[in-house]
Amino acid sequence: MLKRYWFILYPENQFGPRNIGVTAYSRHEARLLIVDALARINWSHITNSLMENAEIIENIDIRLLDQNHVIPNMGVVTFKGVWFPNLNLY
Repeated sequence: MLKRYWFILYPENQFGPRNIGVTAYSRHEARLLIVDALARINWSHITNSLMENAEIIENIDIRLLDQNHVIPNMGVVTFKGVWFPNLNLY
């Protein structure tokens, strides 16, 4: 079953736009999807260290996410892939 994962890279703003949302079958797959997606858009500022130390919320309640930036700019959370930033619709 697909799950929504929220990777908190910057704990000072845990539900804000500097973090990553992804839908996948497992945490391992979620990490692989993120690495692949960020490589495609050349986001080299997201380091392996940031990813390894990220807090991960499984089945995130999207109502918790930033209403001013994350919610209006995310992809479809029921589709497999990175939905914040919106990378799973193309």
